[in-house]
Amino acid sequence: MQLPADILVKALYDTFPDPVLVTDGGGIIVAANPAATTVLGYASQELLGMDAAILEVEANGHAAPDRDAAVAADRAGWLRRTARLRCKDGRVLAVELSRTPLPATDPALPGTVMVVRDLAPLSRALEQNSASTGRLRSALESVSLGFAIFDGADRLVLCNNAYRTMHAAFTPAIKVGRTFEAILRDGLDSGQYPEAGATEELREAWIAERLERHNNPGEPYVQQISADRWIQIEDRITADNYRVGLRADVTDLIRAKTEAERLGFILEGVAQEVYLVNPRDRSIIYANKSARENLQYSMEELRGMDVRKLNAEYRPEEVSEKMQPLLTGKTKLMVLDTRHRRKDGTIYVCRVRIEKLVDGPEPLLLSLGEDITERLEIERALERKRTEFEALVRSLPDLISRAEPDTTLTYVNENYARFKGRRPEEMVGRKFLDFIEPEARDAVLEKISGLTPDMPLKTMERQMQDHDGQSYWYSWTNLMVFEDGKPVELVSVGRDVTESYQAREQIAQQTRELAMRNDALEQFAGLVSHDLKAPLRQIRLFSDMIAEDVRDGKTDELEMLSAHISDRGTSMEQMISSLLEYSQLAYQTINPKRFNLSEAVAEAWRNLTVHASEAKARLISAADAEIHADLALMTQLLQNLFANSMKYRATGTPVKIEVDVETSDTAVSIAVTDNGIGIDPAQSEKIFGAFQRLHRDERQYSGSGLGLALCRRIAESHGGTIDLDSSFQHGARFVITLPKIGL
Repeated sequence: MQLPADILVKALYDTFPDPVLVTDGGGIIVAANPAATTVLGYASQELLGMDAAILEVEANGHAAPDRDAAVAADRAGWLRRTARLRCKDGRVLAVELSRTPLPATDPALPGTVMVVRDLAPLSRALEQNSASTGRLRSALESVSLGFAIFDGADRLVLCNNAYRTMHAAFTPAIKVGRTFEAILRDGLDSGQYPEAGATEELREAWIAERLERHNNPGEPYVQQISADRWIQIEDRITADNYRVGLRADVTDLIRAKTEAERLGFILEGVAQEVYLVNPRDRSIIYANKSARENLQYSMEELRGMDVRKLNAEYRPEEVSEKMQPLLTGKTKLMVLDTRHRRKDGTIYVCRVRIEKLVDGPEPLLLSLGEDITERLEIERALERKRTEFEALVRSLPDLISRAEPDTTLTYVNENYARFKGRRPEEMVGRKFLDFIEPEARDAVLEKISGLTPDMPLKTMERQMQDHDGQSYWYSWTNLMVFEDGKPVELVSVGRDVTESYQAREQIAQQTRELAMRNDALEQFAGLVSHDLKAPLRQIRLFSDMIAEDVRDGKTDELEMLSAHISDRGTSMEQMISSLLEYSQLAYQTINPKRFNLSEAVAEAWRNLTVHASEAKARLISAADAEIHADLALMTQLLQNLFANSMKYRATGTPVKIEVDVETSDTAVSIAVTDNGIGIDPAQSEKIFGAFQRLHRDERQYSGSGLGLALCRRIAESHGGTIDLDSSFQHGARFVITLPKIGL
């Protein structure tokens, strides 16, 4: 059965062995448990209403004037301090007062709970043992070991100076009466224990582990208390539940042991054979694990053996003769290749490095030997592979290079060097990117940077120029070699694919042209079926009207009707001529070449000399730029734009036409601007359709409506575009964009 909380609290309050006093905000006692009346000798009614301060006295017997003296707070929020309380019978008790605010439902009624702990038993024990304690302290201070005693509540009872000195970083925290955990936490906060970790979680785990060892001691252990200091800790628990701790500074031992272990570990782990030899009699003093395993001898068998007996290349006297310069001090180091004989009689090639050590108490010879049998076989195999590789790459027509991950070339074949007009040794040591066209470097570097252990190989096609300036297309395959996830070498192979590239481009161009022709054919069929029917319908209508008038004997309108028929016939003839011109130019196969744009501008203007004179037109051209296009078609495109500028001119204003050009790495942009009547931006796409006329009055603005459609066909046949600049407001501006490099 679960008891209500108030009943549990009441039971604990009544049965608690230490006095419990509850005061209001003014310090007046409002409640006292039975233990308070028993210890202090007052009846319950006498304590109620009493000022708690009256109970507390100073050493001279007067009431303590300051109830808020300095106190220490524990982790649970209790404020603790020592004090002296006067009982009813006049006795004065040494006590520990623990106070905490009383939770209240009404914040306006604050209160305090005060627990009184009688220190008399501990004081009597200390008084009874004061004499022996003095002698013990004197003895403890004379030893170098750190010594400390903690009572059953794990509070420090005494410790010697050596104990404090070992914890110099937080000596002020080591006080009698403080718990081991509190002292430990102060040491941790002062940075005393580097092994505890940096995070709060690690530090709390370390404290828990340290407290477990303290409360359940086992074998002595070593603990690091600072960056360069270690102590050995040994804890014991007495029969009366006191904890005794011994601390010994083992820093020097740890350092010596660490250095010895490190040296021994290093020597034993070295892959080379390591020997220490007495130079007087050539006897072996020490041989490491590699030497023992390779020679098939134990350390006991090798110790004292004449090192010359291991040599199968030279006789002992020959070995002594070779070592004379080293033994006499003429040289400090010698290296020789020889052969060593194993215990089973087998022989292996060994490269020996011998050095005389003279810094110790007596000279020693340090010999480092390495079995190079496998290395020699590998070197011979590599030499064969290298010869085979050289023969292979010489027979291949490809461009081959090897480079470090930063693109520093380590190998270039003859074909690659010949392509660049250099010798291979002139390219090795330089960056791979130094021999790539500047405009292609970023793309190549991006490809190389994208090579990963999961995708170490990529292929790309790019245009290259040889040392004579001739252009070729090469397919480059780049392979990055990785070891343990890190790039170690870049291997690149380039193959000439110029013919196949040109064939693919020709097919692609023909496909584009075919698509354009099919599109134009569909449009042409629609125009023929729609636009040519209109004048035919009008001719038939006027013919029927003439026949009707003749039948009725009317002749007064015959002349007008025949004039309409003639006019419609002329219009139809012009339309057919325009369609013929459109079809011839729209389907014409382009023949691109490099030329200066100013040539096409000048030719187009010459073709319109008469029209320019009538319109008083003036040309301002800044078209000095090289393009790759069909000269005749570009002349026709510009001529159509110039003719439109003259046709749609503003009344009473001389025509001014400007041609400007801008170039980038990939394109050429040509702008043709006039000061005419302009074009509604809403019609910016419609104007490029075939037979699209914005002005229906042919007497003022004649034409078939095919000029701009033809301009777009020409631009698109070059892989470019033509658009109306809808933001221009003082006339019309057309912008033609063409690829800078050939199709």
